[in-house]
Amino acid sequence: MATSTVHFCCEDTVSLKDDKHMVGIIDRSFGDVDSHEPKPQREYPDDIQRHKDIPKEQFNKFMRTGVPPRGTVLVAWQTGVKTELIPEERLELLDRALYVGDVVKKNARDPMSGTVVGTKTVVSLLPRSTFQCGRSIFPMHEVDNYAIRGVLAEELINVHEYQEGALVIYGDWMGRIEEVYDEITVKLSNNSVVVVEDPMDLEPDDHVVERISVGDWVTTKKGNLRRGRWQYGAFDPNVKPHGVVVETRPFELDVHWLTRRPTLPVAAADLMEPPSTLYRDDFESDRFFIYDASGSDASTLPQEANGQGPSYHVAEVSVGDRVRFKDLDGAAVKYDGTSRLPNGVSRGTLCKTPRTETLGYDMNVFTVMETHSEVTVQWQDLSITTQPSTSLIPDPNVEDDDEVWPGEIVCTKENTSETVDPLWATKPAKIGVVQEVKPRDRIASVCWFSSHNIRFFEEHILPGRDLGDISETTEEVSLYDIRSTPSLTRRRGDFVLIDSDDSPVATDQGSYWFGKIVRPQSPYWFGEVIDLGLDGKVTVRLGAIKPVVDIRVPISHVTLVYSSDMDSQFDFMPTLEGESVDDDSDAYDSDFDAEEFEEMWAEYEDGDAEPLEDDNEGGWTTEDETTDDDDESMPDLEEPERAMDTSKTTPEVLSDSEHRKPPETSTPVQPFQPTTEIHAPAEVPTASVEDGPLAPFLILDTPPPADHHYLDTPTPASSTLMKRIAKEHKILRSSLPPQIYVRTWESRLDLLRVLIIGPLETPYEYAPFVIDFHLAPPFPSSPPQAFFHSWTNGNGPVNPNLYEDGKICLSLLGTWHADEKGESWSEKRSTVLQVLVSVLGLVLCREPYYNEAGYDGLRGGAETKIASGLYSERAYFRAKGFIVHALEKGVEPFGEVLRHLYTEKSPGAPHLLEKAISKAKDIIERSEEAAQEAERDGLSMISLGAVVMLKRQVERLEALCGEEDTSGDQVMSG
Repeated sequence: MATSTVHFCCEDTVSLKDDKHMVGIIDRSFGDVDSHEPKPQREYPDDIQRHKDIPKEQFNKFMRTGVPPRGTVLVAWQTGVKTELIPEERLELLDRALYVGDVVKKNARDPMSGTVVGTKTVVSLLPRSTFQCGRSIFPMHEVDNYAIRGVLAEELINVHEYQEGALVIYGDWMGRIEEVYDEITVKLSNNSVVVVEDPMDLEPDDHVVERISVGDWVTTKKGNLRRGRWQYGAFDPNVKPHGVVVETRPFELDVHWLTRRPTLPVAAADLMEPPSTLYRDDFESDRFFIYDASGSDASTLPQEANGQGPSYHVAEVSVGDRVRFKDLDGAAVKYDGTSRLPNGVSRGTLCKTPRTETLGYDMNVFTVMETHSEVTVQWQDLSITTQPSTSLIPDPNVEDDDEVWPGEIVCTKENTSETVDPLWATKPAKIGVVQEVKPRDRIASVCWFSSHNIRFFEEHILPGRDLGDISETTEEVSLYDIRSTPSLTRRRGDFVLIDSDDSPVATDQGSYWFGKIVRPQSPYWFGEVIDLGLDGKVTVRLGAIKPVVDIRVPISHVTLVYSSDMDSQFDFMPTLEGESVDDDSDAYDSDFDAEEFEEMWAEYEDGDAEPLEDDNEGGWTTEDETTDDDDESMPDLEEPERAMDTSKTTPEVLSDSEHRKPPETSTPVQPFQPTTEIHAPAEVPTASVEDGPLAPFLILDTPPPADHHYLDTPTPASSTLMKRIAKEHKILRSSLPPQIYVRTWESRLDLLRVLIIGPLETPYEYAPFVIDFHLAPPFPSSPPQAFFHSWTNGNGPVNPNLYEDGKICLSLLGTWHADEKGESWSEKRSTVLQVLVSVLGLVLCREPYYNEAGYDGLRGGAETKIASGLYSERAYFRAKGFIVHALEKGVEPFGEVLRHLYTEKSPGAPHLLEKAISKAKDIIERSEEAAQEAERDGLSMISLGAVVMLKRQVERLEALCGEEDTSGDQVMSG
């Protein structure tokens, strides 16, 4: 499938190149992973259609997986009333839906991003009277004669006063409208008019209509008309029950209440939450307000300092919306057919329909056919531009926790050394305001507050918060040294509560004193953040007050209550550890590719894998007992002569004086890096490593370590389970790759602790990773339980599949979807070794960014190259911290193994610590000397912000390297 040079995104407005009247909205695209829900037909009443240029095989796969093939998009046509999977090259981009607060880039390869701070939209309209049954009643070539073009969105209001998703205030409570129930009035063919008894019994002729509005044609049952309230005429059974909607009026609102006014007196009557259902008497009372700054006349909105226009454009319209003009008479004068657009095309003529012709009903309703938007963007370097929205793309890296923008409040990741009251609270060493950002370098300029009193419990701010005064000097810091917190960071478009004991300063010069511009019961305590100051204050729009007012308050005195991000907070998340995900062939993409898995696993087997079946072995076989018994379950993994080839993942753990006895028939292990050869040992060590502390697999007679995650679980007593555990141990004893070490204990044979050394040429090279396993019922019918020991100190995961809370996201463990045969756990075919190999080869990989669910298909694309490099550099310096943690804190029972691998000074030792230091220094030197525009892949070259972090880790590694071996033995005893 050929790809278009235009970057298409979800919610883009497009038209056909060869038919400009076919206008639609993109519902799914290849690059938008969030749109890839499987079985897309479930979302549409009519069949999804296939464009003739798309092969049937690709279309059928899309209908299963929900992922459009690269170079295609799913379009919901507004004028054709159909949904179609179509090649991008057939489409023309008309507009891109960007809103205030959105983060954008000029192109995917540009490290600079910016925040939309204002929008200006012009639309083209068609009267609803030109439509019937969801289609134009005129030939498409005549439709242009009725179009009204170049209409500013600020001139329009939605035909429905109350809309789902709107924020409302009732008394001292704020909530979100979840459902609106309308009373609907229909005019029949004989000009009789009736308010139907049950609006739910109306069937719109246009099947894609989600909410019936004025101008829609509907059909119903005659009984629904007969029992209705007749406004004109009376019921006539001979009149067809089909007509046009002339009025809708809400009679009931379902509201989800979110919060109440802050500092509300305990004795106040409105302390109790209002009912979830409000009726007309409730929402038409003077205690009810709807937040809708766009509903005000544009002339009442606060103006920019230069007086050129509203300081913040809030009108949001989309293709397909039904709208009215705020000033219909004024619009009829403006759009009288005499004025023209800059390109010479006529703006069109607004032909107002008098109420006298429609029995007094206002039928002047229009459908938005096209939108064209300009957006104002503040970039990370504080520059501001205004340009068409189609010239920008949504930032694919917007969810990067280390990304910040000017005006954001940030904290140092380092906490203060002073005593904090209460003792369980934390207090950041510094809190400041971001002034500007150098995104390529990952460096931010920050103004710190001189003395703050901000204390956290987890992510929650404790009472008594105060930022204090801001300093006049700035400091450049690494983005990886600071963090933004949900409880303190505000963004444009956030809805907030304002502390009522504040005295905010009105920025609107025509507002006089704040206390005089609102009546006492007005919701002055609730508004929308529309601007972030560089001084720690935010501008908040009080959009429920008429006229609209803008105020500035300290950011510490506003509390987030709602943002658009909350709409998707309950979207799909990986299951908790131990929970099984349904093995559905139509389910979401797995964490790795099946072909890659099969290819890698084949390197560890000789021939086809055989199922693990029960045999006649009795009891448990220990290390001291013979292992020459015949176990036909997996003969290829049983004999040591069948050495595993780990050439694609093995780091330089093995040295010239090898600590493992090689099979006589084995070949030298080929290194990951082709320029370095690592051969099998030339001679056998004097000590028997099969039973020594450096053996890959050991059963220990000591108690399990106290920090084993599953230590407190009961010991299984099933003989059948112990036989299976014995087989797992047997496979592990003979077949482990060189960089994996496994320990279990005579007293708890169901527990394992695994040490994995990160593969070369990945962000994880030379770093130790520790996983605890529990082989307990329902194992082996279900996969083993697994827990990853994360040592990032809460600064973020080291891998998308290795969570900070210990969860490992892997289909073999039942914690992620398995799409292909062989990926999910099989009682007869799967083994613990298979899990370990998957972690080693597929999780600890070169580009871990693509381990994220659904991202594998984006590999190699320009839109994710920067994000992948940034993830890799974070993983790289975080993984070096794992070395520091393991050597400083110790990891039982791998003390001898760690000493041998990292700090042993003998010529035959692997010297991994020295190699890690040397490799890191090479990267630092290369990165510091690189040109400003040099590409940083996160491995061979990293950003200057990452250099700061890596230097810090190197200093700690060098300190460990300089210690005496005896000191190291004490540190790593275990």
